[in-house]
Amino acid sequence: MSKLKLVSFVGLVVVVLVTLIILPACTKAAEPKVVTETVIETVVETVTETVIETVEEGGYAFYEEMREYAKAGEEYTGAPAAGHTLAFTNIMGGIPFCESVWQNIQDQWVLAGGDPADIFYADNQYDATIGLKNADIMLAKNPDVLINFQFDSKVNSIISTKFTQAGIPIIAVDVPTPNAPFMGCNNFYVSYLGGEYAIEAVEAQGGIDTIDAIILIQFPAGGDVLMLRSEGFYQAFVDKYGADVIDPITHRADGGAGEAEQANKAMTNILSTIPDAENVAMTSINEQTMSGCIAAIQTAGRWDSEKWFIVTMGCDDVGKQQIRDGLIDGAVAFFPEKYGEYLVPASVALMNDELVPPFLYVDNVVINSDNIDEWYPE
Repeated sequence: MSKLKLVSFVGLVVVVLVTLIILPACTKAAEPKVVTETVIETVVETVTETVIETVEEGGYAFYEEMREYAKAGEEYTGAPAAGHTLAFTNIMGGIPFCESVWQNIQDQWVLAGGDPADIFYADNQYDATIGLKNADIMLAKNPDVLINFQFDSKVNSIISTKFTQAGIPIIAVDVPTPNAPFMGCNNFYVSYLGGEYAIEAVEAQGGIDTIDAIILIQFPAGGDVLMLRSEGFYQAFVDKYGADVIDPITHRADGGAGEAEQANKAMTNILSTIPDAENVAMTSINEQTMSGCIAAIQTAGRWDSEKWFIVTMGCDDVGKQQIRDGLIDGAVAFFPEKYGEYLVPASVALMNDELVPPFLYVDNVVINSDNIDEWYPE
């Protein structure tokens, strides 16, 4: 019996039993309530235990098995993707991070027994309107699963409604989508990790009194979850030094959805408000935005790699080069080249009516000039 059928059957049992208990109680008011309550509690406890045991017994075994094949780069036993279709909407084609994600999905799809012709692809181009149009195009293709990599949280709510009504499951990448498992990083954790790393550099040069400003280049349109990708950095400093010390020197700006141009403008504006700041700790949502920020700092004639403590998020090809060029102190790696190792196992699990964890978090490491060749040898 499938899990869905089992839960439905259990629900029916509860309704029948409760009905049998409550109806006699309505006609026999003299009967003590405690008996009814005791029976109901017993039924509910038994049903709850049965459902929990059923879920725990099977758990996410199928997904985990597929993950093992994915991590090993081996063909998935049973070719679970064969005969199925998969849709993928990419947040922005051409960006190294996104290209790595897309390539790994294609590789894993083949390992899972899927036909390359059965993957439908669309480029959202960092544009909410295009993202919504692409979702409609994918919906018309009626895929078995949609992997939704789209930056605008409001648009994701619309997409969720449409695909839920069509009975097509979604897996969200990096930006949450309602009613969908989330695959990506734990945004607060990675940002906090970056903050701790920056604090090490601050302490090495003499402590927080040497810092003139803390800058957070943020992404409000991504929703509360994406805001955590910078607020964790701030919180690490607060936990170390106290809000009364950190708040007066903290500056926030909307750096856009992940491209350099808007981040450049945001950074230019910030620099005008802190003309005397020299020693600065800074983070942003990814390396593309940071490249725009660094360009703004250089254009303003205020660049000094010894005085700017910069930690980025992602460590894609742009980030690796920034580390090697000495432009940033470190990057919290998300390993986009391994995203497919989570997304395809989750997709084939859903295609085969198996459970998928609600959160599929990637492992993270701080990459710097000392260990970059260990993780990414040239």
